[in-house]
Amino acid sequence: MNMFSKYTLVLMGLSFFGSMEIQAQQEQMYTHYDFNSLALNPAYAGTKRTLVATGLSRVQWANYPGAPRYQNFGIHSPLVGDFAVGLNVQSGTIGKFEVASPVSETHIGANMAYHKQLDKDLRLAVGLRLGAYNYKFQLSKLRLDNPNDVAFQNNDYSITAPMAGFGIYLYSSKAFAAFSAPRMVFVAEDVRQNQNVAYAAEMHYYLSGGLVYDVNERMKLKPTTQIKIVNGVPVQADLNLHAIFDDVFSIGAFYRTQGDIGLMSMVQLNDQFNFVYSYDSKLSPLNEYVRGSHEFGLQFMIPYTSSHRVPVPRYF
Repeated sequence: MNMFSKYTLVLMGLSFFGSMEIQAQQEQMYTHYDFNSLALNPAYAGTKRTLVATGLSRVQWANYPGAPRYQNFGIHSPLVGDFAVGLNVQSGTIGKFEVASPVSETHIGANMAYHKQLDKDLRLAVGLRLGAYNYKFQLSKLRLDNPNDVAFQNNDYSITAPMAGFGIYLYSSKAFAAFSAPRMVFVAEDVRQNQNVAYAAEMHYYLSGGLVYDVNERMKLKPTTQIKIVNGVPVQADLNLHAIFDDVFSIGAFYRTQGDIGLMSMVQLNDQFNFVYSYDSKLSPLNEYVRGSHEFGLQFMIPYTSSHRVPVPRYF
């Protein structure tokens, strides 16, 4: 095992021991974070050295009316030399009225990354994101028994603000370690004073890592972890373990420190398309009311080849 892989193992160990006192936070989450890395780290753009487009949808707490629904689309590709570009669009809704969701948010970000070759199988990428963030709160969409109820009047607002982010991504063919702050929203001071937008303006930091270990010629193990840090909110960590078979199919399990456990899978449909699915359920005390969450994803990738003949598996 090389030194980089050892450092990645240390990162995953820290996330495990830190999870003993960790609880959840109110923020978008994705179980397949290593499948959806561009959403969380602009430095990820171009890491697969080919064009990649990914769509992911999460239905959280599926049986609970008005529970969060998240969607993400990202596309990235090498540009010229050591530079790469990407575009990421995320949206989410919370709550359900008869004709609309009362709370929604949308992020649109353009990404630029620079990749530096450190040795034969180790590269370092740094990335920057620039974009816009929109947050809507629409109580007017609620159909009331008493339309004149003053508690529900003049409470709608929509905020659009510039957004920026940055990231660092250190990676080889079978390991990675990363740090990012993908969403810094610059909300004007007068808007902050008049509306409750602390959630949107708060910085989110992500620390993640993973590696692939060869068990035999047909099977590999891929442990990964992600730690999410927000000021004033308990830290959250994900611990995932995938078993990969013949580089075309994987099945795994995960634990999230807010009390979620679940199963995940990935299948390579052909040389261009991968499909992922996960199911997770919250442990007590909420599992009586929150039966589970589903996540679906589809990825298109132009196969990366070595010597223009042999497809090269990409694990992250």
